[in-house]
Amino acid sequence: MGQLQNMLPKEPMAPISTEQITTGEEWGYQLKWDGVRILAGVDPSGVSLYSRKLLDKTSLYPEVVQALSGLNERRLLLDGEVVYFHPELGRPVFQKVLQRERSRAISTHAPLFTYVLFDILVDGDQDLRKLPYLERHHRLKEAVSATPGLLIADLFLEGEHLWNWAEERGWEGIVMKRLSSPYREGKKHRDWYKKKIAVNMKATAVGLIMREGRVASLVIADDEGSYIGRASLGLNEQTKKKLLQYAESHQAGAAWHALHNDLKKEQLAWLSQPLTVQVTFLEWSQDGMMRHPKLVSIEGV
Repeated sequence: MGQLQNMLPKEPMAPISTEQITTGEEWGYQLKWDGVRILAGVDPSGVSLYSRKLLDKTSLYPEVVQALSGLNERRLLLDGEVVYFHPELGRPVFQKVLQRERSRAISTHAPLFTYVLFDILVDGDQDLRKLPYLERHHRLKEAVSATPGLLIADLFLEGEHLWNWAEERGWEGIVMKRLSSPYREGKKHRDWYKKKIAVNMKATAVGLIMREGRVASLVIADDEGSYIGRASLGLNEQTKKKLLQYAESHQAGAAWHALHNDLKKEQLAWLSQPLTVQVTFLEWSQDGMMRHPKLVSIEGV
């Protein structure tokens, strides 16, 4: 495994955000999987998993290690996302993966995760990074046979149709890849792009962030009670006054949860009866925070 470790990229190749869907025969399209980016090294000595920042994640996803262990007769360096595929929603749910990342505890009743593969960097003694993406995708399919717990991301040739499909079903978005592109680290390229679909979800406002006696923003938690960020966009002066009145009559004596670092320097008013809110935001950060959230509605004020 030591030789494969030395071949890891300094950071995985990452798509650049865009509002446009690229078109032309030189482009391929994939669904954007809502999970955690993981690089996997496989050889006869075992399996190792690495995060986007090259932190060792091997012990955190034993089900992925088990799935990959069936491939360890050859040496492989693979790239993909660990996802939780929700059986009822029919799409990945990032919060489930985040719970594993945060708790680092794996119970016998923990949800099982799938490793969705979309690239291969090393196969045997061959470094494939200079090959065109289309060829790497073919090599990936050849190297990874149908294995429970592993999935190869399909490559489509029509972007608009895939975008419409993803939007209708609440997926995270699509990724556009130049079929001739080599594997380049980070975002120093013009070959991979992503177009995001805004997330729209119900959440809970558990407290208020105050500035000079006025409401500045809401403290938002998910349905598991975990802090997922603060939201102020969408609040007008009338709503802020109503929130202040609500807080005065629904004061909690203590914090609803262990205080997140993001809140430690803030003046906070906790709610004894949290409010249900509808919030939309661009995407989840890797540490489970909403990016650019906007409040759509607040029930009860």
